[in-house]
Amino acid sequence: MKDKITTILGVGIAVCVIFTLIIYLGAKESIEEFDLFSILIVLILVITSIYLVWDRVKNLKAGLPAQDERLKLAGYKAGYYGFIAAIWSSIISNLGYNILFDQELRGGLVTAAVVLVSGMVFMISFIYFSRKGN
Repeated sequence: MKDKITTILGVGIAVCVIFTLIIYLGAKESIEEFDLFSILIVLILVITSIYLVWDRVKNLKAGLPAQDERLKLAGYKAGYYGFIAAIWSSIISNLGYNILFDQELRGGLVTAAVVLVSGMVFMISFIYFSRKGN
């Protein structure tokens, strides 16, 4: 029962975020560089959550628990890799921009780079570990 409620809440939240993103894009007259990073962050988070919810729904329809021990371990390992990517992306993004353009990135763009890189690393490594195993 807990797995079904969690899955239904995940689907509801994903639908609300997609609906909000559509409204946001419809209300904007022009999309700036910072807005583009924000949209990419939201899209990565939505794609990841849709994949996770789809996998859990598939398990529930098959009569299995929504998440087994193997997927929990894959999530922990992918989270570790995402954390390491977040640390290094904060350093490399600002240093690389400083070397290439001789100026520092704004704080918001560094934050966007950290979230984008760590989200992508988490998503790719979770899919890899969930398919391959340890």
